[in-house]
Amino acid sequence: MRTTVRTLLTIIGFVTCGAPTASSATLLNQTINAAITISGEDDNGFYTLGVFNGAISVGAGFTKDVSVFKQLTEDGFATQSNQILGDVLVNITANAISVTMRGQVQPFELESVFTGIGVGNPHGAIVGDIDSATGVMSGVNLDLFHTFSADSLDFATFYLGYQPGTNLNQTETLTFGVVPATPLPSTWSMMLLGLAGLGFVAFRGTKNRSAAVAVS
Repeated sequence: MRTTVRTLLTIIGFVTCGAPTASSATLLNQTINAAITISGEDDNGFYTLGVFNGAISVGAGFTKDVSVFKQLTEDGFATQSNQILGDVLVNITANAISVTMRGQVQPFELESVFTGIGVGNPHGAIVGDIDSATGVMSGVNLDLFHTFSADSLDFATFYLGYQPGTNLNQTETLTFGVVPATPLPSTWSMMLLGLAGLGFVAFRGTKNRSAAVAVS
């Protein structure tokens, strides 16, 4: 009986060691939603220029370069120097989302909102965000803000005036909670089989001891 118990314990130990281990969530292979907009004001009032709005299938990584253009009117003039003209580069890796404004800018805010991150997997929620920026120029542009929730991210840069050679990158590096491992069906089957075997051995042992007591 001792040999049988040792064998069953060995099987259970093998199954446990072979079971999937907990891992950290990433942005890879997720489908998330993005809303990136430029907003400002000219002689005609407030305006919003949509850069990107829709679902993103991140896959093994995502990069998209979107051209942006808007003719503004300032002090009654609609000239080339009053244009928004350039491109917005969006890049998503395993744990970071970055948005870069390149080209000619005017006074406006570039806001990026990402939602649906880790939906259906609350244990892989966002638990931390580190904001960083390159290309910031005092008196010209600034890293405006960044906020996050368990499944969303909102960040923005601001441009103070006309600047023909902007190249401002804002990056959010995320920390995720740990995703618990989900045992495979075969793992559950082997564990149940091992437990059933232990139960049977325990039952046999009790029966044999009862019989021995009765004989004595």
